[in-house]
Amino acid sequence: MTMIRTSTVHRVHAWQRILVVTALVASVVSLGWTYQTGGDTLHFRIGWVAVALTVVPLFVARRQQFTYACLAVGVPLLVLACGPVPDGILPALLVLLATTADPRWSPWRAWLSVLVGAALVVVPVVASAGAVHDSLTSPPVGFVVHTDAGSAVADLVGPGDGSVGGVQTRYGDEGPTSFVEFTPGLSADGQDQLRRQLAQKPGVSKICSWYRNNHLRSAC
Repeated sequence: MTMIRTSTVHRVHAWQRILVVTALVASVVSLGWTYQTGGDTLHFRIGWVAVALTVVPLFVARRQQFTYACLAVGVPLLVLACGPVPDGILPALLVLLATTADPRWSPWRAWLSVLVGAALVVVPVVASAGAVHDSLTSPPVGFVVHTDAGSAVADLVGPGDGSVGGVQTRYGDEGPTSFVEFTPGLSADGQDQLRRQLAQKPGVSKICSWYRNNHLRSAC
């Protein structure tokens, strides 16, 4: 009986695991948002390092080793959050809070850790709700125009075209991809007319709507 009690006491408490699982979910959601808004960037790829680190404590069964694992993971996550993965600050803090979330050793510290962790999750969710809504529902701000290797939209759009607010061109293996921005307040008819004008330009192979803060909606 004593051995069973001792074994139970030294196991990781459920509150600690919940905080780490929450950190893992936050890492994955943040990574998904990074891809949706920016695509397959260096920031997105480095973000997988944060996800992989966050999983590590979940494989530990004993409390003391779990604490060491959370410290070993939380500190690098904080370092990454100060550099290439700024979104990793929330998972890092949740993992570190998990080290003190065992009510069997210190009930008040455990409750405080859980309450702080809950606040850290709720505040950014509420604060980002508007940005998420705008990203998913906002109207297009221009066109994504694919051209062949010998053409660029910047060379095809005249400087006096009043429907074009600006052109950004990126060069890849499949030819230039240009982001043609509408002038502010351009009507739907004006947008359709601009699309037809661009489609008639030599070298243009594909035209899609461009949403400034949503890579997936702009992908084509």
